[in-house]
Amino acid sequence: MIYTRRLEAIMDGLNSAVAQGKLSRSAVELARFAGRMEERCPALQGPRDSQVECIMLSAVLLSLSLEKGHTCLSLTEEGLENALYDTDAAVLAEHLETVPGLARVGGNQYSIHYDILSKALIDSLQNSCLAGGPESNRPLILSEDRLYIHRYWSYEVRISERLLKNAGKMPGFINDDTRAITRGRAVLNSIFKKDGGPPHPDWQKVAAAASLDTRFLVISGGPGTGKTRTVAALMAVITGASHATPKIALSAPTGKAATRLGESVSAALSVLDIPEEIKNAIPVEAMTIHRLLGAGRLAGTFRFNAASPLPHDVIIVDEASMVDLPMMMHLVDALPEGASLVLLGDRDQLASVEAGSVLRDICAGQDRYEFSERFKVLAREAGEDITTAVKQDGALTAPTAPSQSALRDSIVTLTHNFRFREGSGIDELARAVKTGEPGTVLNILESPDYPGVRLVSPGEKGIAGFLNNEVSDYARDICSASSGSHALKMLPDMKILCGMRRGRLGVEAINSLVSMNVAAPDDTFQGLFKGLPVIIKRNDYSMELYNGDTGICWPDEPGTIKVLFQGSDNQVRSLSPSRLPAFEPAWAITVHSSQGSEFEKVLFILPPEDSPLLGRELLYTAITRARQEIVIFGTAATLKKCVERQTLRFSGLARLLW
Repeated sequence: MIYTRRLEAIMDGLNSAVAQGKLSRSAVELARFAGRMEERCPALQGPRDSQVECIMLSAVLLSLSLEKGHTCLSLTEEGLENALYDTDAAVLAEHLETVPGLARVGGNQYSIHYDILSKALIDSLQNSCLAGGPESNRPLILSEDRLYIHRYWSYEVRISERLLKNAGKMPGFINDDTRAITRGRAVLNSIFKKDGGPPHPDWQKVAAAASLDTRFLVISGGPGTGKTRTVAALMAVITGASHATPKIALSAPTGKAATRLGESVSAALSVLDIPEEIKNAIPVEAMTIHRLLGAGRLAGTFRFNAASPLPHDVIIVDEASMVDLPMMMHLVDALPEGASLVLLGDRDQLASVEAGSVLRDICAGQDRYEFSERFKVLAREAGEDITTAVKQDGALTAPTAPSQSALRDSIVTLTHNFRFREGSGIDELARAVKTGEPGTVLNILESPDYPGVRLVSPGEKGIAGFLNNEVSDYARDICSASSGSHALKMLPDMKILCGMRRGRLGVEAINSLVSMNVAAPDDTFQGLFKGLPVIIKRNDYSMELYNGDTGICWPDEPGTIKVLFQGSDNQVRSLSPSRLPAFEPAWAITVHSSQGSEFEKVLFILPPEDSPLLGRELLYTAITRARQEIVIFGTAATLKKCVERQTLRFSGLARLLW
């Protein structure tokens, strides 16, 4: 065919762009597949070259969107602009030259008319053999103005169907026992007593009470709002309500988060006023979601799935904002009939590293709909009047569909902060960032009334001077500690957080700068030296080391460098670096890697102003890792842009749910 030669020429040009680092290999390979499939389509309408090239461009932009963490390509102006951001669009305009709305002007100059481009792509996809509607079984799915690979469309549909099926349904552990709720509420009232606790209503109690009413429950809240105490109370209520001891699984996305969850639950249980037999029946060991599902050697394969469900009555997942779309799909697929799923997390934190923003999508209707009258009665029966709190939100409306009502009743947000006193710098700063108020953010950072928060501009000395002023003493204190175990205990005192890994302000460069200031050249061994913090990057179950675990390099008695870790039994483990899974220096870590952790002092390095990583969720997550002090490095203009910009994650899950 004549056009086949044209297709080969296009692919040669796109492959050249890959070699120059202007396009990703995955984007070009998807374009190749799309072009070949469409070129053979017998039902092509209109000019063949324009139709095929529109489909190829759609494939490229879809792949670029997936690389940015979206689950689909939004064919709106905003979505197309986001997909093309940080991409040399002149390359695409040069080789896909018949696409309407995308034109090369000359050299590296190009013009994009997004309204024309959007219409052309949608029209081509609607006439395509490669793409089909939601009910089709084609490789690409076009749903309104969103384009998916079929797999991700299927994931969103399966998640939404299962969550809506479970929301508002009586939990299986109740088992038609009319006395179960009475028993559960007795435990609930023994835990939550009105004795000068948080202001009315007590949302922790409301959340624990809701576990007796629905098989799907989300407990959202910022750091210090008592999510772990709530889940400990919830497990006690469920255990007290059940006729037989329920099988409860505690899990988290990473090994470090799982370890912290187990430790926090154990500490919370120790102070709960509940019978010993209930306390002893509650699990305190948590595991990663991968381990819970029985991950196989092949990626995406699990021992527990729809055909072989998990053997649990209740599955609890902490740090749910970190769970990506595929993992959430595998989790809900493996839920047994009647089992309850409880998600804990902060919807305002960064979304998962991989595709999707599942927790945020699930909570999307929370800003639109109020609790149903039935749920208000349930809360009142548990001793909490939430009517006044609902009215204060003002703008919320009553759900119009049963599915909306059931899902809204399944989401409880904890609002009272027990970690920061009300009006503290970190608390006020986090609130202002979350609500997108750049003026208030800058005022807080500049006010002498908030000594625990600061903004440091680059100035003449730049990042090197900033690190020397803020980090050098801490780093040298660690390196000169009296013992390795003492140095290990000092690690949470301070952490540098970066938005990106590479670049002048990325983790790799910052770690090198700090190490050069404190390491003597003669004391290094393969880049390791006494006092160097390290972070594990991959789970190793045989070594009981998990992604996010931190340790410190320290010489043993003969002087050989070892890496020390705090074990789950609080004993220090000394391991040879050669036995460790993948690891790297950890003076600085990414904000993503810090999720689930807390540090006394946090130094946050703002990404450059033109970075696509710059966004409100990144800043909020960094601020809320600090317990006592947060220092932000960057200009006021960059900070303002960071607060104003919300991180986009295009997805259709919220639409399917709400």
